[in-house]
Amino acid sequence: MASAFFSKLLSKVTPRSDNYFTLFNELTACTVRGAKILATMSSVQDPAAFNQLFGEMAKTEGQADDVTKTIFLSLHKTFITPFDRWEIKDLAKALDDMIDCMEDIPQRARLYGPGSFTPEMAVLGQISLRATEKVQEAVSLLSDMRNAERILSICQEIGVIESEADRVMRSGMERLFAEVSDARSLIRSKEIYELFEEAVDRCEDAANVIHGVVLERI
Repeated sequence: MASAFFSKLLSKVTPRSDNYFTLFNELTACTVRGAKILATMSSVQDPAAFNQLFGEMAKTEGQADDVTKTIFLSLHKTFITPFDRWEIKDLAKALDDMIDCMEDIPQRARLYGPGSFTPEMAVLGQISLRATEKVQEAVSLLSDMRNAERILSICQEIGVIESEADRVMRSGMERLFAEVSDARSLIRSKEIYELFEEAVDRCEDAANVIHGVVLERI
């Protein structure tokens, strides 16, 4: 299935530069699907439901990888690109890093077993989704630099969301150390908190790339 998906994407690549926007939009669609899955996973306690969502996350991450590969390969076939080639690479990598970090969270939680997520982690899952949707919105506007002001505003909003995630993580960590005495549980939860923080940070990284692309063209 993944190879068929990859072939479909590859067939879209032509020397026309506007295809990059199509591919970027497909990549952000994968990241949003992944964020929605993560937000759901961070609230479920049932192992069967978790495992089903785990499979959906792995599939979505694989599709994102296929789109990223297509973007990189297209740079060898496209003579005219909408941005500098290094900007295209940086944006594709930043978007792919977002879902890679999101996938790391259930990967680690699966090792620790059901009940690994705290209420604050469920909130962080929702925050990750909001940040990812903002990145998707910004990317969807990149094809027209008349949207520059709105894009820059969205990038600022993502920074505010990242700060919110930091506050929630600190609150969760404070409660964790106040209520949990088992060293193993502390280490497990601390690691998952840090992964959530990293996932939101990757959204801000993508926003920074987008911000730079826009500033170079206004």
